[in-house]
Amino acid sequence: MRHVFIVNPAAGKGRSSALIGSIENRFRRFPEPYHIEITNHPGHATDIAKRLSAEGTPMRVYSVGGDGTLNEIINGVSGQHIELGIIPCGSGNDAIRSIYNITDPHVLLKILPVASSTLLDMGKINGRYFINIASIGFDAEVVTLSRKFKRIPPVSGSMAYILGVLTAVIGLKKHKVRITIDDGSERTNELLLCAFANGKFYGGGMKAAPQADMTDGILDICEVEKPGRIRLLKLFPAFMRGEHTGLKEVTLHRCRKIEIVGTRPLPINFDGEITEDTRVTVEIVPGSLRVLIP
Repeated sequence: MRHVFIVNPAAGKGRSSALIGSIENRFRRFPEPYHIEITNHPGHATDIAKRLSAEGTPMRVYSVGGDGTLNEIINGVSGQHIELGIIPCGSGNDAIRSIYNITDPHVLLKILPVASSTLLDMGKINGRYFINIASIGFDAEVVTLSRKFKRIPPVSGSMAYILGVLTAVIGLKKHKVRITIDDGSERTNELLLCAFANGKFYGGGMKAAPQADMTDGILDICEVEKPGRIRLLKLFPAFMRGEHTGLKEVTLHRCRKIEIVGTRPLPINFDGEITEDTRVTVEIVPGSLRVLIP
């Protein structure tokens, strides 16, 4: 078995780069070969993962970075001969919270090379995979703003998200959309946001989808309708704790596919990556990723 570590040196304000020495020490007497790949531009982790997958040989590939690095890798790996390990070194590290009970990268570095693997679901939004949560609307705008705050050295991932929320509230936007679930009847709504969850957490640990399960072959959908600014500030703490599911503005669904069409381009977030489109199609891809589990 070959072990390949894809390291994003920009992740976590240098925490990924600092782990390289620990990787070398871990494998100094390990009986199987290892290799470290350093990314140097956006999308590079995807290119590396595609190249490794094309080799066709059994391999353990490790994401050493944040949720963005992990998202790039899952959009490059293919085939059951690849097992993915996650060593979180980013500022948010939300995806791992639904997968591992252990989040210390040094502990995971010791355990994952000898761990077993299991199949997890992935989501797919407009042709791109995500492992955790994708969303449209308010929280996609928050992610964009949070990135700016993360550049400030003392600001943690959770604090950057909270600052992003408060800034987005000031310029609050609502989105008129048409929604179709599992090829059923179309309906209209005016949304603040809609989250498509494979995992439970995002935004630095906010429990957006308390019932989400990465092995059930189902997406958990959370629609939040147009609260005013004051009501939104009251709703936000409940959303952080996962206690929002009974609020009048919140509607939950479980499905395999959902399509949303907006009257203007919708901001889209998937595992912390941002884009926009007027039409959003999201579906679950069951058992499509083999992941190492400590």
